[in-house]
Amino acid sequence: MSVANLHHVLLRVQDVDRSRRFYEDVLELRFGEIPVGEATTGIWRGNPKDGSLLATQAGDTFVILAPPLEGTPADDRASEYRIGVDHLAFGVDDTAALEGLVERLRAAGVETAGIETDPALDKPYVSFRDPDNVQWEYYSV
Repeated sequence: MSVANLHHVLLRVQDVDRSRRFYEDVLELRFGEIPVGEATTGIWRGNPKDGSLLATQAGDTFVILAPPLEGTPADDRASEYRIGVDHLAFGVDDTAALEGLVERLRAAGVETAGIETDPALDKPYVSFRDPDNVQWEYYSV
């Protein structure tokens, strides 16, 4: 079997509204709402009867935000010290896009070292963490 692309990544977030504001205001990603019913939401924290997933597209890949599952601790945060996804990395067209990202991150009070160079790939990138502590990286491709 040949894989054509990465179709989607679903991120569980503690506060969907907070995460949406961060991703839209700082990362300039625009999310649409996908209404879902109890078949999907019944396992979310609080077991709501309906709700929405938030989706945006990064190239061919959809990034989807969803509320936490029932039983997720209210103070849970992402950690690379657990098995699972370590970080997300996206490509942008040029270094100017990285410069703009650094400005928006710093204006929003998000910690970043600014534009760095990946020693293995010899590519400029910016690294930072989202409100749930997921590490994001943007690379100039």
